[in-house]
Amino acid sequence: MITNKIKLRQVCLTFIAFTLAIKIIILPSLTASFADQSLWISAFINFSIDGATLFFILKMTDKFKGLSFYQILRENVGETLTKIIMFLYCVYFILKAYVPIMEQKSFIEISLYETTHVVFIFLPIFLIACFFSYKGIKTVGRLADLSVWFTLFAVTVLIALSSPIADFSNLLPLFKVPFSKVTAGSYNTQLWYFDSTYMLFFMGAFKEERLKKTKILLSYGAVAVITIIFFAVLYGEFGPLTPRQYFAPIKMGKYYLSLSNSGRIDYFAGFALAIVCVFAVTLPLVFATLCLSHTFNFKHKIIPCIIVNGFSAILFFFTQDFFYETFKLVQKYALFFMLFVAYTLPLCMLFFKKGRSKS
Repeated sequence: MITNKIKLRQVCLTFIAFTLAIKIIILPSLTASFADQSLWISAFINFSIDGATLFFILKMTDKFKGLSFYQILRENVGETLTKIIMFLYCVYFILKAYVPIMEQKSFIEISLYETTHVVFIFLPIFLIACFFSYKGIKTVGRLADLSVWFTLFAVTVLIALSSPIADFSNLLPLFKVPFSKVTAGSYNTQLWYFDSTYMLFFMGAFKEERLKKTKILLSYGAVAVITIIFFAVLYGEFGPLTPRQYFAPIKMGKYYLSLSNSGRIDYFAGFALAIVCVFAVTLPLVFATLCLSHTFNFKHKIIPCIIVNGFSAILFFFTQDFFYETFKLVQKYALFFMLFVAYTLPLCMLFFKKGRSKS
């Protein structure tokens, strides 16, 4: 059993602070490029799949009280198969971090007008990720406590500035877009979802409280609602031009007339999101490190941190100028693997025996 546990509140805030921030940079314009004004329906489909998986995992936390996902696997399928599964999740989390890190590079360069060489600006992100990976899940919880305020501030400012100038008739008729385009918008943006997988590795890591399932599901439901509203407001503001608004936080609200008198306060929202996204893109690497530490017997816990983040840094360094090509490559060759690991592997817990929490 994990003794250094985080609070249930921090699990909820991790979803709100980090998964929300990642979804409002490139994702809205990318979804609109496939689904047009039905981009919100594509997002709803993906959130529904993740929400259902999250509900299932939360039910499993009741079945396997106090046990981590690693302990559940080890008790039911043995040490060897458990290590193989943990390695699959390690690869999965590295892939999950890869495209958002590339996205974050472009976002920082554009929003902060950064021209310094990538080695000095973006590779330190992996040093931050290495530190968080070494400190573990408890540090993730503390970061969520702080970051959630930046995320909510940014989203509130952007929606408040854009709503008065948005023409929501751009979203009408609601169901005109062919369903094939809606599903294409869902399928081709899956890389920005898979949020329920985090809950697998929060199993046994947080203190039990009343109504835990309700609180976590409401938190993720809030992420879904806010994201869909954000998508709708963005499309209301830009209409058919939405697919060109690649970095929404620095595009939204700047045409609001009051800004000419008060100054570009929308920049503060963009800067806040840039800060939060640095932490958000490192989150999968923290879990990748945890999985790798369960796969091999390392002499020191810093070793898996260096391996995961060092490999990710090298991969990033050699591909950092090819975001679109990288996205298409991962989408084409890795998405089915990620779908299997995120949504199919957890179902094995249905067939496992109940275990007892071990101290």
